[in-house]
Amino acid sequence: MKYISVGQASIDRAILPDGSCVGVNLGGPGVFGYTGIRLFDDDCQMILNIAKDFEEYYGEWIRKNHVNTDALYLVYDKTHAADLIYKEDGSYIQHARTEDELYDRAAEYGWTNVRPDQIAFHTRNAEGLYIYLEPTFNCFWEQLRDIQARNKLRIMYEISIGHGKEEKREHVLEVLDILKPEMASLNHNEASAFFGLTDREEIFAKLYALNIPMFFYRAGSEGSYVLYRQKSYFMPSIDIGGRKPLDATGCGNTSTAAAMYAWIKTGNPIMTAIMANIAGGYNVSYTGIIKDFTPEQRREALVLAEKYYNEYVSAHPEYVKEGFPAHGAAVLESLFQ
Repeated sequence: MKYISVGQASIDRAILPDGSCVGVNLGGPGVFGYTGIRLFDDDCQMILNIAKDFEEYYGEWIRKNHVNTDALYLVYDKTHAADLIYKEDGSYIQHARTEDELYDRAAEYGWTNVRPDQIAFHTRNAEGLYIYLEPTFNCFWEQLRDIQARNKLRIMYEISIGHGKEEKREHVLEVLDILKPEMASLNHNEASAFFGLTDREEIFAKLYALNIPMFFYRAGSEGSYVLYRQKSYFMPSIDIGGRKPLDATGCGNTSTAAAMYAWIKTGNPIMTAIMANIAGGYNVSYTGIIKDFTPEQRREALVLAEKYYNEYVSAHPEYVKEGFPAHGAAVLESLFQ
C-alpha cells in the first residue's frame, strides 16, 4: 500500500457545549486518518494495535468498505472509550468514561501505540505516512527517522493534542529535530498554547522558523492554511452540499491525512488545503468516521476540488504567476499518475 495511517482506534462519545450527546461513535486518530486518504485513493491502509472487541465495533464498516486489514494487530482486550467534552471554541477535554477505563486501559501501558518494526514492515513500498502517536521517548522517533530514510517515506507528523501544550514544547521540538518531517500539523488552539501566542501571524512566524517544508495549519470552522516557502495560503472550510454538519470529532485527523495525500500527489498548496477541507467537510457530516466510500462520493469530492481551485485562481490571479497551474483539472491529473 502506498499511503499509510498510523495511530489508534477508539470509541468516542461527543458531548456538545449545549450538553447534548452525539452517539457512541467509531473513531481514533489512526482510523480517522485512514478515511481522509481513502476518500481520494483506495491504495491505503491503517496500522493499528487493536483489542478483542474491535470486530464488534468496526467489523461491519470494514466489510462494507473493503478496508485492508493486513496491518491490524490484536494485542489487548478492550477498545479505548472516552467522552469528548467540547467547549465553545471547538476544543475538547477527553474523559475516560468509567474508573475501569481510567485505570485499566491499554493506552496507559502504551499497548495501543504501534511499534517501529510494524511501521518498517508495512511501509516498505509506501510513499506517505500519516502519524499521530504520543511516545515520549526519543528512541521511537530515532527509529522512525531511520525507517523514513530506508523506505524513502514522506511523513506527515500531526503533533498530538497532549504534545501541543506549552509544557510539552521542548519535547516536540526534539521530535521535530530528530524526525525532520516533510509535513507537520497543529490546529490554532494547539499552536496558540504551544507558543504562548494568540496572534496568527506571530504563530506563523514561529512555524516558519521550524523549517518544515509544508505545515498544515487547521483553523477550525474557518478553514485551513498551508504554510509553504515562508508564505501562508488560506482556504475557507467547505460544506458538502446537501449534508448537515453533525459531529466535528476527528476532522483534524481526517483533514491532516488528506493534506498529506494531496501534498504528495500535487505539491500544490491551495489544492492541498482544498482537498483537506473537503475531507473535513465529509467527516463533519457523519457521527464519528466517514461511514461509506463509493465511486460516486469520490467523483463528487474531485468535482468540488476542481471547482474550488478554479474559483480561487480566478480570485487570486497572482497564484498562477507564482508558477502554479491555472486550472484545477491540470492539478488533479497528478492523482491518477
